[in-house]
Amino acid sequence: MATFEETGNAFWKWLQDNGTTLSKDIAIKDYRSEGAGRGVIATNDIKEGELLFSLPRSILLSPFTTSLSQIEGLKDDLAALNGWTPLIITLMYESQKEDSFWKPYFDVLPRQFSTPMFWEEADLEELQGTDIVSKLGKSEAEETFENEIKPIIEKYPNIFDKDIHNLELFHTCGSLIMAYSFNDELQKTKKRSNDNEKEDNDQEEHDEDDEDNEDDEDDEEEEEEQDVITMVPMADMLNHRTGFNNARLFHEADSLQMKAIKAIKQGEQIYNTYGDLCNADLLRKYGFTDEKNEFDLVELDGPLVVENCNADGKQNQELIERKIDFLMEEGVLDECFVIDAEHEIPLELIVSVHVLCSTPSEFEKMEEKQKLPKPRLTQDVKQIILDILKKRLSRYPTSLEDDKQQQKDATGNKRNALMVRMGEKSIIESTIQTLSAAPIVTATPDKRPSNAKNDQGKSKKQKRH
Repeated sequence: MATFEETGNAFWKWLQDNGTTLSKDIAIKDYRSEGAGRGVIATNDIKEGELLFSLPRSILLSPFTTSLSQIEGLKDDLAALNGWTPLIITLMYESQKEDSFWKPYFDVLPRQFSTPMFWEEADLEELQGTDIVSKLGKSEAEETFENEIKPIIEKYPNIFDKDIHNLELFHTCGSLIMAYSFNDELQKTKKRSNDNEKEDNDQEEHDEDDEDNEDDEDDEEEEEEQDVITMVPMADMLNHRTGFNNARLFHEADSLQMKAIKAIKQGEQIYNTYGDLCNADLLRKYGFTDEKNEFDLVELDGPLVVENCNADGKQNQELIERKIDFLMEEGVLDECFVIDAEHEIPLELIVSVHVLCSTPSEFEKMEEKQKLPKPRLTQDVKQIILDILKKRLSRYPTSLEDDKQQQKDATGNKRNALMVRMGEKSIIESTIQTLSAAPIVTATPDKRPSNAKNDQGKSKKQKRH
């Protein structure tokens, strides 16, 4: 079996042999001692704007470049699928071919993953209180395998082997795509607009603003364009570290080019960015956390808010449902409310509490006028939001101080789970302190939340690529 260095050298040569331009000022480096696998290092000082490498489009791996695209029936079957599914099938096939054009590339990709999707139950218990486990989507992924992948494997027995191209390989390839794929901004494919796939939310969520253009024909199968999800050899060798991004991938008609976006000193690691992601998302998607992450946040889910606005149980379910529908129609109530390191209470949360706690007569007036109340932080609203925050904090089985003590000796999955828990608890506790000291507002604030969309950064959606 080839060594870590030998596979890296073979990959570098493969890139050069197939038209890749590689700067003399960079090299692939072993960062396993830092828990990061391979990375790219500056071997000399690099100036801002300098080309690090340029990849011809022929070297990219996608459903359009795989040899599967030459098989007429299979080509059509792949084109009929959406989201990650065509690329997963592509990777399942190419990764098991000894004579695959991309074999030197597959040889440097990981075979084991530190993402929670692959954790043992004991390690998953360390994530109790966070929302990570509920977002793993393992059962949904396995439904995709049964309903979309397996039928194609069985349809083409001369191409696929059901004993090799199995569920385990499916999860491996799905994790590779989660962690290593890019959206090719200049390549488009068709997608049915009424398909709602979970994996689309883990890509760029390009359709975030599509709600402005929706019509009432929900059942009509319209086609819309979406970026092609692609594996980009060499570009995916760059690691991410929050606050250290110094390179960016540019999409050109005939190539993809990685350039320095700031000066990089000799010996420094070259970092791409996976986006402004909290540690929970970094762990779920990529299997690591950052020691200091300014993008950490906490989600307050809708059911938690609704429950605390009817703590005495006096409101009937029909009235609660009407209030929820009203808030959702006005674009105020989302899947969750986001509180970040600024510790600000979203105006939408304040308004939602006002509506959810309103009397039947007060709510009827809101419905008649189709008008939201203004976000006044009254004593009652303040107390309810404090109760919501304390209830959210109670989901963790340990305290922040307990976690800090455990973190001193923690490694691997335990350390990553602690980093997520500590970041979230710190935000909740600081927000409780900030809110407790906040003055009660009796005058009408100038700002009213938009009835079209939650504020950027304070709503549910987070992205990558």
